[in-house]
Formats: sequence, C-alpha cells, structure tokens
Amino acid sequence: MQFGDGRAHEFSEEEEEEEEEEKMRFDNDSEREEDPNALTKFRISKALRETLKDKGIESLFPIQAMTFNTILDGSDLVGRARTGQGKTLAFMLPILESLTNGPAKTSRKTGYGRPPSVLVLLPTRELATQVFSDFEIYDGSLGLKCCCLYGGSPYQPQQIQLKRGADIVVGTPGRIKHVATYGACKLDVQDHIDRQTIDLSALKFRVLDEADEMLRMGFVEDVELILGKVEDASRVQTLLFSATLPEWVKHIAAKFLKQDKKTTDLVGNEKMKASTNVRHIVLPCSGSARSQIIPDIIHCYSSGGRTIIFTETKDSASTLAGLLPGARALHGDIQQATREVTLSGFRSGKFSTLVATNVAARGLDIDDVQLIIQCEPPRDVEAYIHRSGRTGRAGKTGIAVMLYDPRKSNFSKIERESGVKFEHMSAPQPADIAKVAGAEAAEKIAEISDRVIPVFKDVAEELVKSSVLSPAELLAKALAKIAGYTEIKSRSLLTSMENYVTVLLECGKPIYTPSMLNSSRGIDTITDTKRQGYTARMVVWIGLFVKSDKFLPEEKVESIRGLSLTADGKGAVFDVATEDLDQFIAGYPVEEEAGEEDFQIGGMIDSLEVVVVVVEEVARITTVDGEAFSISLPDQTLLNLSKIWHVRGI
Repeated sequence: MQFGDGRAHEFSEEEEEEEEEEKMRFDNDSEREEDPNALTKFRISKALRETLKDKGIESLFPIQAMTFNTILDGSDLVGRARTGQGKTLAFMLPILESLTNGPAKTSRKTGYGRPPSVLVLLPTRELATQVFSDFEIYDGSLGLKCCCLYGGSPYQPQQIQLKRGADIVVGTPGRIKHVATYGACKLDVQDHIDRQTIDLSALKFRVLDEADEMLRMGFVEDVELILGKVEDASRVQTLLFSATLPEWVKHIAAKFLKQDKKTTDLVGNEKMKASTNVRHIVLPCSGSARSQIIPDIIHCYSSGGRTIIFTETKDSASTLAGLLPGARALHGDIQQATREVTLSGFRSGKFSTLVATNVAARGLDIDDVQLIIQCEPPRDVEAYIHRSGRTGRAGKTGIAVMLYDPRKSNFSKIERESGVKFEHMSAPQPADIAKVAGAEAAEKIAEISDRVIPVFKDVAEELVKSSVLSPAELLAKALAKIAGYTEIKSRSLLTSMENYVTVLLECGKPIYTPSMLNSSRGIDTITDTKRQGYTARMVVWIGLFVKSDKFLPEEKVESIRGLSLTADGKGAVFDVATEDLDQFIAGYPVEEEAGEEDFQIGGMIDSLEVVVVVVEEVARITTVDGEAFSISLPDQTLLNLSKIWHVRGI
C-alpha cells in the first residue's frame, strides 16, 4: 500500500494474503452489506487489527474513519467531535500504525534511554491515566513503551521510566512543563532540582486532547511553554482535538500547527448538544431527601450496571458516598494513589457506584456506565452535556437523571440549549420498590431446596391455622420480611421527601387569576385572604377549612408543603405529612373550632365544588412562577386515586 506522499506501507506477505482473502469473502457474499468503516478498509496492520478485534472493535467511528488517513499521511489536524464519539482512538490508531509500520518507523529512536516519539497532553490526571491505559492495551503487542506523567504522585518512578526510555509520554501540562523545564526532582522540588530534562528533540507527534478544557482550567501558559520546547516543529506532526473552538484554541492552532493543516469537524456551527443515545430525566427532590431517594433511583434505572453520581462540592461527594452502600468518592482532595485504586475498582466492578465532582470525572470513558445522577442542575449547559455524556457512549444507550428543587432550580435553559426534551418523572415510590424487592425475594424462595420443607412445614401449618389471614396474605408478610420491609413509607411526588403524601385539590372552576398570584406576603389567617385578594393559597384555605360541616385547624393547613397550582387553574397540589393525612380527610366539627367570620369567605365562590385526592400520579402542574412541568411514574405503575371527598356548594 502507498501513503499520500508515495511512501510504502510495510505489510508482510501474510498480511497481503489475508487482505486478499478478506476481499474475496466480501466479493463472494453478495447478501452481506459492506461497512464502509470496517477495519479492513483502512491501513491497519494485522497485529493492531487483532488487538482491536479482541476489544470488540470491528469498525471505526466517524471521527476515527474521517481522520485516520489524514493523520497517517502526515498532516497536522484540528479535530472536532462531541463527547463520547471516540476522539481518543482517532489519534491513537494512526499514531500506533505510523510508529510500527508507517512513516515514523524508520526515523524514531529505539533502545534503552530513547527519547519519546509521542507527547499527549490532557487536562486532568484521570484523563491522562485513562489515555495511558488505552495506549498500554496496544503498545505491548507492538513493541512500544508508554509512560504517564501527572501531579500528585512521586517524581522518582516517572523519572526512572523516562531514563529507561519511552516511545509515548502521556500527561498533564503542569507535570510535563516542570519536567521539561527543570527536570525531574527528588522528594522536594524546592530542595533539589535535577537537570536531567525530558528530551523532546526526537518527537514525531504531539497531541492536545480536550484543548478547550485546558483553557477553562487555566493551562494556557503551560501548554504554550511545552509546545514551544520543540525546536524544529516542521518535523513534528501536531494533532489538536477539541469539542469547541474558543479563541485561544484557534490561536494555538494558528501558532503551532502547519499552515496546510487539515480540519475534520463533526460539530460545525451547531451548539454543543447532549447525547441522543441517553434518556434524559428530571426528578423533583429537596436537598434533604437526596440520600433517601438516590438508592431507589439506582435500583430502578441502573439495570445492574455502573452509576456515576455528580455533586457540586467535594464535601458533598464524600458525605453522599459515605451514606450509599458500596459507593466510593472521587474528587481533588483524595490522594492520587487512592483515586487510582478507586477508578480501578469501579472499572473492574468491585463496586458499582462512583460519587464524583465534575472536574475529577471529566472525560472518563468507562464501559457500561448505565446511569448518571446529577444531584442538582449544573451552573452551565456545557457541564450538563459533559456529565450526561459519561453514559450512552460508543453507540450504547444510557440514562441521565437530574434532581432539582422545584422551588429553587430552573433547568429550562439546559433543556433549551442542550437540545434535549426532559422526561419529567416522580421519585420511585417505596411501594413500587417494595414490589420489586418482593419479586426478588420470591425468586430466592424458589431457589431453596424442597428438602427443607419438612423441617418448617409443621410451624407453617400451625401459623395458617391460628391466623385470621389467608395463606396468601401470610406469605406476603413473609416476603416482606425477607425483602426487609416491615412497613411501607409514603413519599412526596413534589419533593421526594419520605413520610409526606401528595394531595391534589380540584375545583369545578378557575380558582385564581394571574394578577392575584403576585401577592408578596403570605396569608396568616383565613380573614387575611379577604384583605390580600384571591390568591393561590386561598383556595386551599377554603377547601380545607370548610369541608361540608367540618373544620381543619389553621396550624395544620400552614404545615402543607410544595403548594403548586394545576395547569388549568382549577386546583392545587401540595404535600401533607403522613401523620396528618387522616385529619385532613376527616377534619373537626365546625362548632368546636371555627368562627362565624371564617365562613363568610364562602360567599366569594358560591357553588364551587372542591375535590381533594390523595394522588400517586399528577399529570401536569404549574408552579406559582408559571413554569410548567409534569410528574409521572414508570409505565408499569397504575394511577391510584383514593380517599376522595367532595364539597357541595359553599
């Protein structure tokens, strides 16, 4: 085979024969549809192709296919692609092929103490170790050596690797800048500086991955210093990959890449969009309910795969990881050695839940991350895109759940600019989780040997005989005990708080006008409603204080939470403490609590019918600030409306 400049690609006779056989198989199989991005369509040697196939890779992703020949033929490149589209392999494959069978093979240094032929810069330690691990998968079979340089770990082991010789150096700008400028240091940088510097004179490739993120993290000077260390840039091929192209990235491309550089752009003028392989869900949850609801979200949506939970602060990551069974934290305050052990354990499946800050987990490419949970909406749209992009990678599907406080959070900008349409879901209800646990308990019973039956049969028969419950009911209690449920707690649909019930109050006609929702002060008593106008809370006062001939104490009405108006304006939704629910339903006799003045309000809405419903699903709600949202449970959960009471004309 020939490169674009006429140089021969060195394939063995065996490889040439294999290519011909492969071609004949395709030609003779007319029913088989050819994949234009299949590995056999590219100048990939047998050893590398076999390693790729062992990893389950049979064809290249678009960014890889579009850049392979460009890089292998020696051109500088600016590559743009969204997260999860395979940018790492896009530069790895042609570099490895060039070093072992292509243009760089004859000119690269070999032997003990050889200087590196490849330098790859990445913004974070986690990304650096990940790309290093990816190179290690392939370089062993190709006779190459790779080392990784990053901060937070001892210099000496990295110095030893450099002295022995490395073909590929992967690292973060800070550590590589220090080594390139001052040399590797022992124990303490300030006490002793060793002038044995990293040698970039034999460099063939330099790669900037996640260039826009390097800008955001403040690595501008470091990156420019490192790139400037290469004296004869004309002999070095420079590859720049970035999801976006801010001015600094354009400046770097103009300053350090050759004028005839190529550009491959899979983004174009489009704004960054969230992955279409991901199911995007928003779920209302107050901050205090997170630790209660997250285990149930994992149970419902992770499908037994890995879960990454994002928090905004390091403290919250550590705290939440401590509350979740089997979870581990990942953030900048954790020692590097511990972080590496944590990532290794997460990848290998020793534990399945990782709680991380955004920077610590940026760019991680871990197989089978089924679920992403964001504890609150991020500050910017790009952060949401990158977080949710940790799942649904490499053509797979995933789920991203974002928690939000209905009274504080506004995610409409994220929805608008990220290009997603959020599914609005309520928290998994304890009863639904219990049903799943009961089914799992039933499977465990089915696995028990029949030989144990005689031992327990007499006790079981006595229990059935002495109990007023049916055998099925007794078995249900046994399953509940096995599953760990001695009681079923309630959970709010509005805030996900346990021990609260969501109540829907419906009226036969609109109960407010928009101008009446702008009252700045709350309502302290029923009489106050007449002075402040016809407000959202007023209908709740009316519906709950005046229920036929019953009365509800004012302090109970004041204890309701999360009041929201329905979209049609004919009702309100709010949370009631489980312990107060019966009182909301039953009320108290009017003559014991209510004064005559209180009932004068009724004349304002004559013939109004009020319905209060304890709900397990709400179709649509409008908050007081006018932002509409929906709440629903998974498809298999049936709507259950119970304890309904009506009020005749007031």
